[in-house]
Amino acid sequence: MDQELFSLLTGAAPVADLVGPRIFWGLAPAGTPLRMLVLNIISGSDSPHLRGTDGLWRYRVQVDCYGENRPDARELSQAVVALLNGHRSGGFRSVLLEATREDLEEAAHGRPWRFSHDFIIYWRAQHA
Repeated sequence: MDQELFSLLTGAAPVADLVGPRIFWGLAPAGTPLRMLVLNIISGSDSPHLRGTDGLWRYRVQVDCYGENRPDARELSQAVVALLNGHRSGGFRSVLLEATREDLEEAAHGRPWRFSHDFIIYWRAQHA
């Protein structure tokens, strides 16, 4: 799922035009110019039942949209939400926006703005 999500974000012009190659899992390298995306898998589980699992995974993925100022971060945030919310293709059975937060990174150098989104992703590998 993580590789296909990365490919989806890097391959979509509305997002890629804003961040270029600056999409990272976990942590962005120090000194990365803004705008950028940072992705984190918060949780994930295969759907259990009495006979085992059925291969349908449910993930919570946090997507942080960073910008030098609020308008830059918001523009990126809107592009990400427009791309992902309601998305279905390949292994993505459903991608749904669950929560959004906005804040200013007080401790970070330059104090970038961040819009943080939690997406619930239902995923099944295509070969399953």
